[in-house]
Amino acid sequence: MLKRSFAIGALTDIGNVKKTNEDNILVKVGDEKNGEFGLFLVADGMGGLAAGEVASGIIVNEFNLWWERQLPGILNQEGNTVLDTDTVLNAISWELDRLIQDINKKIIRFGLSINAKVGSTLTLLFIYQNKYLIKHVGDSRIYRINSSITKLTEDHSWVAQQVKEGKIKEEEAKYHPKRNILTRCLGVMENLEIFEACGDISDDDGFLVCSDGFHNYLDEHEIYCSLSSCKKEDADVQKTLRELLEIVKLRGAADNISAVAVCQHIYRDYSDSILNIKGIINRITGNFGGW
Repeated sequence: MLKRSFAIGALTDIGNVKKTNEDNILVKVGDEKNGEFGLFLVADGMGGLAAGEVASGIIVNEFNLWWERQLPGILNQEGNTVLDTDTVLNAISWELDRLIQDINKKIIRFGLSINAKVGSTLTLLFIYQNKYLIKHVGDSRIYRINSSITKLTEDHSWVAQQVKEGKIKEEEAKYHPKRNILTRCLGVMENLEIFEACGDISDDDGFLVCSDGFHNYLDEHEIYCSLSSCKKEDADVQKTLRELLEIVKLRGAADNISAVAVCQHIYRDYSDSILNIKGIINRITGNFGGW
């Protein structure tokens, strides 16, 4: 049987300017008969001081609880009945929508409790067997990397809307004074619109989930050349991300910086395996030094 395993790199950094890191990341990996599956998340908090960190922390904590308490029941529903991939992902998608709306309300209540405007982006990639599922709000991004690089998310920002309407050029958006204004984020409005995408995964696909503090300082060609050439091993993926982080910091790094890179390794396995839900990373702060 062909099985899938992941080589993962992950980091979050305060950057050169800000006094606190308001980003949070979450990486969770489990194992079942077809190999590994995983959840990869970046949340970029806003609100200043500790408020943004709390908002993104709420997201990470709630998803961590969902992974541990709810996901096993979805994957094992109907007892020992083997469910097809689409059925599982449809159930997970519904659960994630419900969870994100609940988290949004919690962040709103937190903001009201401290009498402050608080929010966070949320960008999530879920990989299960040969499919991926994306849930996304804000201006963090997910890229797919194979023979080329493709952005799988849309930016929910004022400048992205202006580009879409043809009012400014994409190059102008990178340096526009209003580039940090979001049109969607968690913690602001109760009726939250969630971007969703799903699709098939090829054996040579890799993925990058990253905050705007990462992708704003790198062009897609730089990201592609770095990640497409690294070995499919944890240490090498981590090393590659750290090298990209150093480039970002040399270019100013006015924002917090977060990224999770996921490469696949397809191998043949003849042994029987049982479902094993395990957490790899709940939260990383500072410079993550390896696994």
